[in-house]
Order: sequence, then C-alpha cells, then structure tokens
Amino acid sequence: MILHQFLPFFLVVYAEFFQQVVERLVYGVILSHAKSHLLYRVQQHLDFSSLEQACVEYHHTEGRGTHPTHTVPQLLRALLIKYLYDLSFRELEVRLYTDLLARWFAGYQLFDDLPDHCTLQRFEIWMAQYQKRTCFEEVLQQIETDYPDERSKAQIGDTYAMHAQAAREHLNTLLRHTCIHILETAAQSLPSALTHSMTGFIWADLFGVYKETPQFALSKEERLQHLLRVACAASELHVRVSTILECRPTNEFPELRKHLTHLSKILADEFSVSDDGVKRLPVKEQGTFRIGSATDPEATYRVHGPNPEDTSFGYNVQVAMTTSGLIRETKAYTGAEPDQTGVAKLIAEQKSNLGVCPPKLIYDQAGGHGKTRAEVEQASDGQTQLVSNLPPYEKRSDRFGPYDFSLAQDGDQLTCPNGKVSQVAYRSGSGDGRDFRFFDFQCWSGDPPVHMNAKCADLSKRCPFWEQCRDNRQGPRSMRQVFISDYREQVLAAQHYNQSDEFRQEMKQRSLIERVIFELTHYNGARRCRKRGVDNADWQAKMCATAYNIKFWMRRLYSFVRPRSQRAY
Repeated sequence: MILHQFLPFFLVVYAEFFQQVVERLVYGVILSHAKSHLLYRVQQHLDFSSLEQACVEYHHTEGRGTHPTHTVPQLLRALLIKYLYDLSFRELEVRLYTDLLARWFAGYQLFDDLPDHCTLQRFEIWMAQYQKRTCFEEVLQQIETDYPDERSKAQIGDTYAMHAQAAREHLNTLLRHTCIHILETAAQSLPSALTHSMTGFIWADLFGVYKETPQFALSKEERLQHLLRVACAASELHVRVSTILECRPTNEFPELRKHLTHLSKILADEFSVSDDGVKRLPVKEQGTFRIGSATDPEATYRVHGPNPEDTSFGYNVQVAMTTSGLIRETKAYTGAEPDQTGVAKLIAEQKSNLGVCPPKLIYDQAGGHGKTRAEVEQASDGQTQLVSNLPPYEKRSDRFGPYDFSLAQDGDQLTCPNGKVSQVAYRSGSGDGRDFRFFDFQCWSGDPPVHMNAKCADLSKRCPFWEQCRDNRQGPRSMRQVFISDYREQVLAAQHYNQSDEFRQEMKQRSLIERVIFELTHYNGARRCRKRGVDNADWQAKMCATAYNIKFWMRRLYSFVRPRSQRAY
C-alpha cells in the first residue's frame, strides 16, 4: 500500500534516471546485434569533427538566443543517412522516428525530440550554399588515410544523365509559362509601372480565350498560326516590360531580368522577330543549348546516342574515379553541355581542391580530340596524360587528310605527299588552326590546262597523287587547302601511343566505370534531380558520390577473401 502511494513520486523525481537506464538497455541490445550494419561501421570509422567545425556557423555563436534544439552534429549525421539510403526529407523524418539504429547514429536519445522535414531541409539548403564540397572532400581525405595509394592511381572518366525535376514543355506552353513568371515577378516589384505599361495589350493573343481549341484538334497550318500569334504577343510583352527597366540600375530586380533573359533566348532560338512580324525558324536538333521548361530553365536536352530514347531532359554529370573504384571528382553541367568540355575541368577541380592530379585519365572517344588533350595538359601542368581513342580523322574521306602532310618543326612550312612545300597560310575562320594553300602551278609541270577534258590537257604532267588529293569536281587550276590544327602535336602523340600494348591494357579498364555509374544512379539516388538548377544538381551529384565512397570504404575495410587453398570449387 505504501509503495503504491509513493510510486508516482519516485517516477517523477527519477524520470531522467529511468530514461537513461531504458536507453542504455535498448541501445545496448540493438548495438550488440548491429556490428555488421552500415551505420554502425560508419560510426566506428568516420570522424565528423572536421565537418562539425566547418558547419559551426549554421547556428549563431554570439548574441541573444537559446541553445539550438537540433545541433549541427545531429543534423550532419541525419543528412548523411538521407544520402546513404536515398531518402526524401519526409522519408528521413519517418526513418528517424521508426529506426532506432538511425536515431542512435544521428546522435538522438531514445526520448529526444526529433527534427521534422523542414528543419532537415533548411540545413541542407545552407550546406549546399556554403559548404558544397566539404562532405565530399572530408570523406575522401579520410579514405586516403587508410588507402594512400588512391592519390596516385590512374583514373577513369565518363558522364551520366541526371533527369530534371521538371517536365518538358511544348513551345506554346513554354512561352506562356515564361510570360506568367515575368508578369508575376513584375506585379510584385513594379505593380504600378506594369499596370501603366500594359495598357492596350491583347491578352487573348498570349493566353487564348476560354474553351480554347486544344492543339491536337488543329491542323498543321492552324497550329503554326496559333504559335506565331503567341510568340508575337510574348515578344510585345518582352518589349513593354524591358522598357520599364531601361532607366533603372542593372542590379535592381534580378529575378525579373532573369525571366526576361529566358524569354529573349526562347524567342531568339525558335523565331525570327523583325518589323515584318514573327517567323518560325527551323527546328533545332535536341542537344543544342535551348530551354525546354520554364520550371527549370537551366535543364536542357542531353543527346547521348542516335536513338530517341538516348535523349534525356536534365543535366550531364561528369565523374572521375580511380581504377579501384573510388570517386575522386564529380561535377554537373546542363544537359546540352558536350562531354569533352568537362574533361579538363575534372582535372582542374582536383588540382585546386585536392592538390593532386592523376597520372592518367582514361576516357571514351568523346575526350579524344586534340583540343581536349591540350586542355587537360594545361589544367594539370603536364602532369596528366589523357588516354582515349582518337576520332576517325582519316575516315572522313578517301582523300589525303591533314595528317598525311608533314609540318616543319617551326610550323611555317607544310609538305605534301609529293614533296611540294607551301608557306602560304592563314588563320582559319572555322576552327583553331591555319589553312595552308597549294596552288595549281605546284601540282602541274608547266602551265595547267583550262579544263581537264580539253584536247590539249596532258594529264601525265599533273601530280601523280592528283586523284588522291583532289575532288573530282575540282578543275586543274583549283588550289588545295589543308587545315592544320593548333593541336596537331597532341593528336600525333596520341596516334603513336595508341599503337602500344600499354594503351590497349588501359582501355580494357574503361568499362569499370559503368558499374560505378550504375550504382550511383540505381542505389545512391543520382538519376533524378530532387531540386532545380545546375547548382542543386551539382550538390546532389557530390553527395551521392559521397554516399557511394562511404559504402566503397566500408566494403573494402570489411572485405574478406579466403586463401586459395580454402576455396570450394
């Protein structure tokens, strides 16, 4: 009877003590069975102290206020759980409430208040803005502490598609959607000026009327006329709003100016606007830099093959890994960015942020151009050799190509296969290089005939390599122009190296990166972008690579290979 009366008193007074006892018992039982769990192993090996120090400014360290409910160490660990298991913020919130091991890893006690999805998202937004590379680089440095030889290994590079968090829009919808953004932004920042400037504007031309006939019910000519009418109205809207901003400083209203720039690009890419009206331009191939959605204007079409299914809408992500499978660098670009433009940046990013360049970078044929090789040499100060197949320069035609001609060491003279020398060269207007010219008198003994089929034409006096050097449509008095690239030395060196056994062995390793890309896109959430914009795509790519590296690290630490004598065959 006495115990029954005093039991509530003891529970209230010693509630904290009882909670600690229960927490030790529960967590003790869980951890005793979680020795092989990923989170337990990460907790044992990953040091968060440097990450916590880098993010200490997330909360105010001076001034008035209370202690934060959720500390930086807790939010850091929770964010890592999100990317290790490819979770959304709401899924992460549920995971922390239902998974006691995840709660223990994040640093929360059994009866602590847990963060909601908004709190977690605010922390990630801050991280993506101020500490984009911190997690990726810190994990990489700790892996290098266990495996220092990873810094000096050759690397393999490739790209993969990250789909945008936006739908592709028909050109008609794209124009209207962009104009809505302009009007909404202008109405918030310049309401009176917008009202005055839009007097007399025909809104029906831009947005149509109620019960507008759908596009699929119109004929081809009617769809074109409808599109031109919308484009003409959008062009007029652009002029009227731009007139408002003419007398204002350029640093004012950045959001409105950004939407106007998007509309200007759409009109310039798809239409010809003049005093006579608006005309439709020929449709560009998917893969050129053109806006495909007003929701995410930075996402563009990525063409990675001849088939329509090889075209995706979103971003093109570069990735470089060591031959053992550790990701050393990754960076996201808009989808229309060609693969070769980001190859040298993979090296430059490592050099500036990690202080090291790989001895070799193995890439596919997209990185085999001479310009790309020269950019890699410049980015690495000659420390990195680009290993890649060359584009089929010699297969473009049956005629002699530029590499059938010999260039003097000083670069001032070019010798043809017949031994004729030309010193006449001009900078090319279509490429990085010079055009050398061989004239008709160099290709004939004596004066060349006027026509090839003339009776007086003695074909025995022409160059013996005439048919291999000239097109059949060229007359006897035509000159031969040979383009000599500024990157000729890089291509010649690659042609020589690509004949070696070492090159063939290295190219056999290139396919290893396909497995890593598959793991990134299928198990680490790198296929679909959860937010919009290139910066957010780049942050997600780096965090997905961080999660992959951690799993790679744990697999390598805890891998067990039996001796050959103990294997069962």
